[in-house]
Amino acid sequence: MKLSHTIDIFATPAQVFFWLEDPDRAVQWMTSVTQTEIFHRTSNRIGTTFRETVTENGRSTELRGVITDFSQNKRLGFFLEGDFNTVQVEFVLQQMGTFTRLTQTAAVHFKGFLRLISLFWGPRFKRSILSQMQEELEALKLVCEQVKNGELNNGETMTLTFDVNAS
Repeated sequence: MKLSHTIDIFATPAQVFFWLEDPDRAVQWMTSVTQTEIFHRTSNRIGTTFRETVTENGRSTELRGVITDFSQNKRLGFFLEGDFNTVQVEFVLQQMGTFTRLTQTAAVHFKGFLRLISLFWGPRFKRSILSQMQEELEALKLVCEQVKNGELNNGETMTLTFDVNAS
């Protein structure tokens, strides 16, 4: 199952990438990722291995990952594998004058019984995953536009609460 979502963020690619590239910052805008841990970091980031804990509807699962693409302020890609699925995720940033166009693509492949269920419930799964992707990118947009210059670069943490449905 392939998914894609594009969003325009009124910040520079460097300001957006600041929130994408670091797991401790990314977990602040990713709605389902509750914990991350880097096992091995490489000098150019490609090949860096990590683990994410994803919690949805009160249930948690662990995904192991590896960074597959890294170009500072331009691209970030990683492969995730868990008990129920594999996912190849890519973020591509484009400078568009006064804003950055961010496109996230994901190729999701279900395993085991979910693979069979996805034959019947695929459209529902796709809507759910796309909705989560949109919600997370809206949260990222909010963070980037409110904290444009990476003020948290000094190691401070910030707890963010989002209501993306608010008008």
